[in-house]
Amino acid sequence: MAAVGVPAGFEMSITEKGAKAGVEKSATSAIQATIDAVAARGGGIVRVPKGVFNTGTIHLKSKVRLFLEKDAILQGSLTLGDYTGSNGAPPALIQIDGQERVSIEGPGTIDGMNLRKPGGEEGFRGYHTIHVQNSNRIAFRDFTVRNSGNYAFMCRNMQGATLTRINIRGGHDGLHAQACRDIKVTDCDFRTGDDAFAGCDNHDIEVTGTKINSSCNGFRLGCVNLVVRDCEFWGPGEAAHQISGRHNMLAAFVHFAPPDRKPQFPSDRWLIERITLRDVDALYLYDNERGLWQQGQPAKRIIFRNIKATGLTKPLRILGDKPQQLEFLLDSADLSYSSQATAGFVIDVSRFGSLKLKNLTLHHPEGGPLIRAVDGKILTLENIELRPQTATPYQIERVAEVIR
Repeated sequence: MAAVGVPAGFEMSITEKGAKAGVEKSATSAIQATIDAVAARGGGIVRVPKGVFNTGTIHLKSKVRLFLEKDAILQGSLTLGDYTGSNGAPPALIQIDGQERVSIEGPGTIDGMNLRKPGGEEGFRGYHTIHVQNSNRIAFRDFTVRNSGNYAFMCRNMQGATLTRINIRGGHDGLHAQACRDIKVTDCDFRTGDDAFAGCDNHDIEVTGTKINSSCNGFRLGCVNLVVRDCEFWGPGEAAHQISGRHNMLAAFVHFAPPDRKPQFPSDRWLIERITLRDVDALYLYDNERGLWQQGQPAKRIIFRNIKATGLTKPLRILGDKPQQLEFLLDSADLSYSSQATAGFVIDVSRFGSLKLKNLTLHHPEGGPLIRAVDGKILTLENIELRPQTATPYQIERVAEVIR
């Protein structure tokens, strides 16, 4: 099915403009000529047939649907000079800049070939696979991105986008969204070396039915109105974190608001529900004082509901902002530490306006106080079961009101 508004009547294969599969010669010019020809007809389908097509940067245009047929592979060039930017954007394999009603669809594959650039980001990263900026009504469906030299999807000021049944394998960040609005991610499978989802100053992101595996974080995100529902997180990461070489998955969710980006919006109105975690270090991390890239804006209203986590090694840890704006609800959760975990809290929250913990089962092999709450306005504890039972389940300090 074509993306909404993308004409489907006119079609052209990249081979009609001279693209050849299985040869070292770049097909960039032929692919771009095909895109331009289809765009000149008012839009339609650009077909990539079965085979491996080597290419540098291509620029998609409004009302063009790039269709990767079964066993079709767009293979990124390993020559850095084959990549270009666009209107101040960094180089990328596919550029969508100032366009609307564009789609990329599968079931084929886009391979970034783990492109490296001496002196690039972190000293070695290459270019993004798909870069979108200042564009609306973009659809990605049914294809695989693998071996990205940097981010699989880097999106800035994008509105009205869908990612459906997208697979990401390896590389760095999966979807990095900056100042984007109205993104829906459905039934995807992200297995990334770095954060699966990242970025800040976003509005209205919904992620459902998606599998998330990372050697960094599931979500390192700043967003107003985030919904994550019916998703599965697991570690260790299948693709190594290329800077450190490690595979452990650090956290499912981390607050993200780097001061150097001067974010305008907090993380607010999050609803995380019906998710499972397996062998992920932590469920949620937020440190407004010392956390990496977390001080630019606070987190405000956060809800976690119906959570099942096994194999945790670190607590759900929060240090909110000094005005105590955070309102945090954890409802109907079963959190279980790894048998190798050392003694410590399962939930550790400081500086909050409202902290509600309801219908929880907490497992820790060492016992001891499992919930710590410090410097808050209102703490609500309701129907909490600790395994094993302990005589001192809570450590509560400087909380104005405690409701049991």
